[in-house]
Order: sequence, then C-alpha cells, then structure tokens
Amino acid sequence: MRPELVIFDVDGLMLDTEARWQQAWQEVGLKHGIADLGYTTFLRCVGRNGQEVEQIVYDDLKEDHVEPQSILEEARLYGRQLLEEHIDPKPGIYELLKLLDDLQIPKAVATATDRDLTIERLQRLHLLHHFDYLLCGNEVTKRKPHPEIYQKVIHHFGVDSKKALVLEDSVVGVEAAYRADIPCIMVPDLIAPQETQKQQAIAIVSSLHDVIQLFE
Repeated sequence: MRPELVIFDVDGLMLDTEARWQQAWQEVGLKHGIADLGYTTFLRCVGRNGQEVEQIVYDDLKEDHVEPQSILEEARLYGRQLLEEHIDPKPGIYELLKLLDDLQIPKAVATATDRDLTIERLQRLHLLHHFDYLLCGNEVTKRKPHPEIYQKVIHHFGVDSKKALVLEDSVVGVEAAYRADIPCIMVPDLIAPQETQKQQAIAIVSSLHDVIQLFE
C-alpha cells in the first residue's frame, strides 16, 4: 500500500482523548446520581457536533430530574481540565509517522476540534511537525459525517481521492471518508464497528501498529 496522501483524524486516533472525556462524563454523572452517563449517553455523542450533543443529552436526561444543559457544561469543563493535565498518544502513532516521513508521503490532519486546541495538543506531544496541512473544525461549515472536511483536504493537495487514505476511529469519521470517496482504515477507539463500518472501510484494525504492517 502506497497512497499519495494520508489524512489523520486526531481525537481517539492519534490522541487518547476520548477515554478522558468518558471519565469526565462518568464522574460528573455519578456526582448527580446518574449511573452510566459515560457509558451510554457519552458514547452516543462521540464524533457529533455541539447541537447534536446537546439534543442527545437532553433526550437522555430530561426524565432524570436534573438539568441536562448544566450536566453537559460541567462534563465539558471537567473534561477540558483532565486533558489539560494529561494526554496520552495512541500506541503506534510515532512509529507510523516516522515511516510515512521515510516514505516521503504527505500527511494531513482533518479534525472536528478547533485549530488552536489541535495545535496545542499536537505540539505538546511532539506530533505537529510531522504534518504538511491541518484542517480543523472551526474552518469548515459542516461536521463529520458530512464529507466537506475530507473533500477540502483532497482539494488542497490536488490528489485523486482514490489515491489518498484516511485513518479514522469513529463511526461518523468513517462515513465522512466514505462519502468523500476516500479509502479509509478504521482503528476503533471506544465504539466497536458495526456492519456499516465494515462495508465503508477498506480495513478495520486494532491499532496503528497494524496500519504500519499494511505499508510494509
């Protein structure tokens, strides 16, 4: 496998952020007498935009005698605090980026996270310098699963979509790549792939170490 461009998601793929968010939601939920906020509601929110998340939280909590918006704001605040304290890289990311550097394959980031936060986190883990281009959530009008972010990256590099490769962990990310007509390898994080992702992705692997083996 030798694509002309590799496009990386960030949260849950390169950085182990989703587990920290899940921890925050679960702890906030327990504080308010909600037993499984991090294991049910949060998982339904992964990869969704702000309005969608607010609706999911409202629908799930409106019968629990709590204020859904207040719970969400507290979980967001605590999650950001946890991520400011510590973020782990996902296994295999440094080795994969070195391999792509050695192969002289261009690399891009396509993430729903805002640019300033993306740059700060990638710099903190010494990952930013590996990438030729970043496109972030505050720079597109539509969020994944809409294909806009991937279409714009492809346009920037001027490559054939079929000759690029997307690496994604989330259901909405895989769908976005599929709708952009870009081959995608899924590296699931917290949510196991379903039949749809098995059809939309060209491969589903357990870690970025497995992606390295596909290049060799």
